[in-house]
Amino acid sequence: IEEAAKYVDAEKGVTTAEEAIAGASDIIAESISDEADYRTHIRDLTVKKGRMTSTAKDPETESVYEMYYEFSESLSKLAGHRILAISRGEKEKFLTVKIDAPVDRILSYLDRKLITAPSAPTAAVLHEVTEDAYNRLIAPAIEREIRNDLFEKAEDGAIRVFGKNLEQLLMQPPIVGHTVLGWDPAFRTGCKLAVV
Repeated sequence: IEEAAKYVDAEKGVTTAEEAIAGASDIIAESISDEADYRTHIRDLTVKKGRMTSTAKDPETESVYEMYYEFSESLSKLAGHRILAISRGEKEKFLTVKIDAPVDRILSYLDRKLITAPSAPTAAVLHEVTEDAYNRLIAPAIEREIRNDLFEKAEDGAIRVFGKNLEQLLMQPPIVGHTVLGWDPAFRTGCKLAVV
């Protein structure tokens, strides 16, 4: 606080040492949030160890999403059809969805990166700053990124499965037991098949 008192300046809107510390903490939190290596590590850790959870907004309401009213599954094992169903349930306002990250491991990682002298008087303040940076700035952005990525992959997978199923359906013979030589849609006179 003695060191922070040196930065008190009423003209700049800093009237107390606590305000000076809060301002410095915000600046440090922003710089932590902007560090690409930290974000990459936290995102990877969340994808590997995090879980997607969904809860019912109203557990008494009946819906097709009842199996997701109390749901939790590891992000690394989450199937595409579940992601799509959970997203629909959230969009239709039946579910509340969030990603549970391994917060203790993430904060420990950030502390190791920022606090070089754990016994220093600034260590406690830096720990608060890392918590604030993660909870307020990093976590919401990473959750959005992961959810968007999961949704896009699930959609792509669903489209591939649909395409494969449609191809098999279209490749089936139209008349069982007969060979079709040709098919004329004959828009004016009606459909005609040349059958052997």
